[in-house]
Amino acid sequence: MANPWKKIADSFDQVVRSESTAKTVSRVEDQWNKYRHRSKVDDGVLRGVRVIVYRGYVSGNEARVKVRVVEAPRLPGEESKIPYYDVVNANLRRHAVLAFPDVKVTATLADHVASAETDRHGFASLRLPAGRLAPGWHEVTAVVESQDSEDQEYVGVGRVLKTPALAPLMVVSDIDDTVLRTGLDEGIVALRRTLSLDAHSRRAVPGMASLYRGLSRGVTDADGGRAPEPGFFYVSTGSWAFYEMLTQFLQLRGYPRGPLFLTDWGPSERYLRRSGEQHKHETLKKLEAALPTTPMVLIGDSGQRDPDIYSSFARSHPGRVRLILIIKASDASAEKTQQWRDKEEAFAAEGIPFHVVDDALQAAIVAHDEGLVDRITIEEVETEMGALF
Repeated sequence: MANPWKKIADSFDQVVRSESTAKTVSRVEDQWNKYRHRSKVDDGVLRGVRVIVYRGYVSGNEARVKVRVVEAPRLPGEESKIPYYDVVNANLRRHAVLAFPDVKVTATLADHVASAETDRHGFASLRLPAGRLAPGWHEVTAVVESQDSEDQEYVGVGRVLKTPALAPLMVVSDIDDTVLRTGLDEGIVALRRTLSLDAHSRRAVPGMASLYRGLSRGVTDADGGRAPEPGFFYVSTGSWAFYEMLTQFLQLRGYPRGPLFLTDWGPSERYLRRSGEQHKHETLKKLEAALPTTPMVLIGDSGQRDPDIYSSFARSHPGRVRLILIIKASDASAEKTQQWRDKEEAFAAEGIPFHVVDDALQAAIVAHDEGLVDRITIEEVETEMGALF
C-alpha cells in the first residue's frame, strides 16, 4: 500500500516547485517591498542607499562585475560590544534588507564605463572592457544617482581579478565544510552557526588555509623561479547576504583572495529558490570559459553533491581538470565517503584525477605528489592542524 504521507509530500513539493507558485510569491514580495519603501519614505526613516560592489573577474576581454543597491545598514552604537543577540539580529537583517529595484548603476573600470539597471532584488550585472588590463586586481567604482537630488550620488568600490594567462592552474573551491565549518547535513546546528556566529567566531576546516597558500605559492622550476599565482574562486550555495562575513572570514584565516560566487535566495518568476547544484554547474562553466586554457583544481567535500558535480564536469571537459580533491566532511557518513573512495580507480581509468581524503594533510600530500605544492606546504598544513586541534 502506498504511503499516503509520501503522496501528500510529493504533491506539496510539486506545488512549491511550480512556476505558477514562484510567480505568485514573486508578486507578493514585490508588493511588500514597495509598501516597505513607501512607508519608510513617508515616516522619514529611510536610512539612505548603499552600493555593494562584489569581487569580480575577467573573462576573455571583459570584466564581469556584480553590484547590489540596498538600504544603508543600521550601525551599532559606539559602545556596543556586539553580543550574541546583536550578531543574530545583524545576520537576520542582512536577509531582510530593503533592496532598490529598477535603479541605474554606472560602473567605471580604468577608462571604461558601463551602465545597467538593478533587478527585483537590487542586483545588477555589468560587463566592461578589460583586454588591456595587466594581471592582478583592479579597482572598479559603481555610482547610483539619488532620485531625490541631482547633486547627490552613492558610491561603492570593489575589485576585479585578472588571472595571468600563464598561470599554471586555477583553483575552484567550495566554501561550506570545505574551508568553513558549516555542517549543512546537521540541520538545526547549521542554522545556529549561520545565524549566531560572525567572521571571528566561525570555525575553519583545519589546515585548508595553509594548503591554499601552498597552491598559490606553487613550486620552483629548475632555475629557482615560480610561475604566476593562480586565481582562486570560491563557490557556495549560500546567500549573497553572507558575502561580507565570508570575505572577512577568508581574510582572517589567511586564504588567498578571490571572487565569490553565491546565490540569490529570493524568489524569481521561475522558481522559489535556485538549485544549489545548478548554481555550481553554471559557475564551473563560467570559469572554464573565462580561462579556456588554464588547468583547473576543484576542491570540495563529501557531505553534499561536490563529488557528483566535479566528476561530471571533468568527464564533460576532458583534459581540463588537473586535480579533484574531496575532503571528508565531519558530518558525512563513513558509508557515503567510502562509496566515493571506491570509485577512484574507475575515475582514474577515465582520466579523471579524483581523490577522496580525510583531511587537509592528506590533501596536501596528494597535491605534492601531483607536483602542485612544495614540501614546505605539507609542513605548514601539519603546523596549522596541530595548532587548531
